[in-house]
Order: sequence, then C-alpha cells, then structure tokens
Amino acid sequence: MKPLIDPTAGELVVSWEQYHALIEYLALLIHDRGCPFDQVVALSRGGLRVGDVISRLFSRPLVVMAVSSYGGADGREQGSVRVGQSLAHTCPRLGSHLLLVDDLADQGTTLEAATTWLRRAVKPDSLTTAVLWLKRHSALRPHIWAMELPASPWILQPFERYEKLTPADLLQKTARGAA
Repeated sequence: MKPLIDPTAGELVVSWEQYHALIEYLALLIHDRGCPFDQVVALSRGGLRVGDVISRLFSRPLVVMAVSSYGGADGREQGSVRVGQSLAHTCPRLGSHLLLVDDLADQGTTLEAATTWLRRAVKPDSLTTAVLWLKRHSALRPHIWAMELPASPWILQPFERYEKLTPADLLQKTARGAA
C-alpha cells in the first residue's frame, strides 16, 4: 500500500467519516510495514484520537505525550515547541519498540522534538513515526503517513469546531432543541 495524495490548496475540510477512514488506512500501512511496537505513543492533542484507534486495532497500550506548538487567536500560529517532561501510561514499564503517532507533520518541529525527547529520556531500541497527513514542506519525514499534501493546505479537522464552542453555546443549542 502507498500513501494517498491530495492536491487540495487553501483549506482541506475533513469530515468525521473521512477522518476515521484515514486513521484506518494508516493502520493498514503500519500493518503492511510490519514494524514491531510494544506501545503506541500519541502526541497530545492532535494525535490522541489517532493513537487511541491504533492502540485498539493492534491491541497495544496507549501512552500519551504532551507536546504543543500551535496557538494564537485562531490556533493557526505555530510557535515554539513545548514538550512535557513525562509520559502518561499505565504500563508497568515501556517496551523497547515504540510507535509515535500524530495527526500531521506540518513543519515537522513537533514530531522532531518528540522523537528527540523519547530517544534521550526513554532510549527505545526502535522508534517508528506515523501520521495521517504529511505536508510537503515538513523538515522531518515520518516513517509512515496516510496522505501526502503537496500543496500544504490548512487542515480543518472535524473536532476543531469544539475550539470555538463553550459550555454556554452548548446550553443555548440544547435550549433551542428543547423548545
């Protein structure tokens, strides 16, 4: 199997159905590669859903690593990378083969910071990286990606709508539905 290629420029709007289909396609690519891994390390926040599904499909424990680089008023400004200094997991110990997953490799800085930290702090024998989307200008190319984006569009993922909603908005929506 090969990664898919999407020529979209501007914004790529992704539905929940497309999002889940792409995670499943990534899982098939990981399976085809035959790379061994003991745990799935998901980068929070964008890689959490990806990591959850991959860990369930492969029956491997999920490890969460906090890494952040986007911010600003609309969440579209990439700034300095901030890496958490511990991993969240319930494993008695981490295995020596890790699969690091995220939603995308945009500039590659988040993925690079995460791999550097894992290699220094955990020292795995192997560390395979996998993402849903790879943008052309990424400085770091993951080992596995589901879709390549040569035009490097902004990706509007289905969960991003929650970044603009508040509990008050949900109350209003519920009140309108009940009326």
